[in-house]
Amino acid sequence: MKITAVGIGTRGDVQPLIELGAEMKKRGHEYRVASFEDFRAMTEEKGLEFIHLDGNVAALTQYLITEYVKVSDFMPGYMKLYRAFPGILDQIADAVKGSDAATYGICSFFVRSACDLHKVPAVRIFFSPFDATNQYSLYSDRRNSLTNGLNYLMQEPGMNMLTMKLFNGWRSEHGLRKWTMLSDYRKQNGEKVLTFYPVSPYLMPPDPTWGSHIHVTGYWYHPDDKGDFKPSPELEAFLKGGEAPLFVGFGRAASPEMKELQNRTLEAIANMHVRAIFQGEQADRSNIHDGDGNIFYAGNVPYGWLYPRVRAVVHHGGCSTTGLGLRAGKPTLVMPLALDQLFYGRQVHELRCGPAPLYVRFELPTVDTIQEAIRDLISGKYDEGAKKAQACLMQERGCEAAADLLEKRFGKV
Repeated sequence: MKITAVGIGTRGDVQPLIELGAEMKKRGHEYRVASFEDFRAMTEEKGLEFIHLDGNVAALTQYLITEYVKVSDFMPGYMKLYRAFPGILDQIADAVKGSDAATYGICSFFVRSACDLHKVPAVRIFFSPFDATNQYSLYSDRRNSLTNGLNYLMQEPGMNMLTMKLFNGWRSEHGLRKWTMLSDYRKQNGEKVLTFYPVSPYLMPPDPTWGSHIHVTGYWYHPDDKGDFKPSPELEAFLKGGEAPLFVGFGRAASPEMKELQNRTLEAIANMHVRAIFQGEQADRSNIHDGDGNIFYAGNVPYGWLYPRVRAVVHHGGCSTTGLGLRAGKPTLVMPLALDQLFYGRQVHELRCGPAPLYVRFELPTVDTIQEAIRDLISGKYDEGAKKAQACLMQERGCEAAADLLEKRFGKV
């Protein structure tokens, strides 16, 4: 079987595709990853073929996270990204050609047009709820409400509108029927499209009304595979130099707002005199007086290696980042900026794995608010919930489950 996975996103979007590829390769399948150059090394380290796509994580983060304030900002951000890198359409089509199946996500649904051209089955992959459900919503705290289901009514029409604006010219040039508002991404040639959620069902329980083509498989990574990572002597010494530290990290988003959040969080940590590993490139360290040596400024450290060694985690709430923290059994404080991060912050809190999220878009939290949330985080009241989540996640084999389903649908070696 020959699978092409198209990954347009941040590390949290692309690494799971690579991990699934490692499982498929182990089973004797051919698996390629088409993505930004940011992910070439990570892909090739797993022995997988890498296909270059124009674009980069910095541009995607700028258009779809940093500039995202409200739901309606997604469409113009998406259009900016594809108009900035027009060559990516033909690159994706070339990558998909000859595949037995090709995967796409929310930032790469042009893959469907490429699949239509080359008569390749498409596979949908989402990292947060996209198919309609009353159980929960990205946009509210309500649970089991008809209103939640109504919130999803614009998802598919939104994709149709973007396809018509951005991709219908390409479709016409290549002899494909133009996409319309009545077209349906959920079906291909009359058949329901295989759909994966590489998320733990503990955090995102599948809706029992979803069809048999939709699968919440568990996370797609091998957290026990740390590669050959070796910490710097300084990081190793810090970890051994006292009680387990807090981890604080905010991903790749860069903006004045994010810089201020990092500064306030760093000040809160310094004021509390807690040991912490801090990842925040925008923070102004010159204003922080850490005479106790309690703060270690970290560069790129694999979370799968680091999280088991810390007391608790504070981060932006990305799907994969959240999963790694809970799989390590760590109480979690989410400070979401955009997209599905608030959803995962709410889920973490509802499962008693951490405090209520501090949503940056509602109001930039004060230093005092951050200190109060961190005190709550490390008070011990969420330890049991985090350990319960860990016990569930440790039983999951998401890559294996997804690989089984791909083989069932498209055939074994």
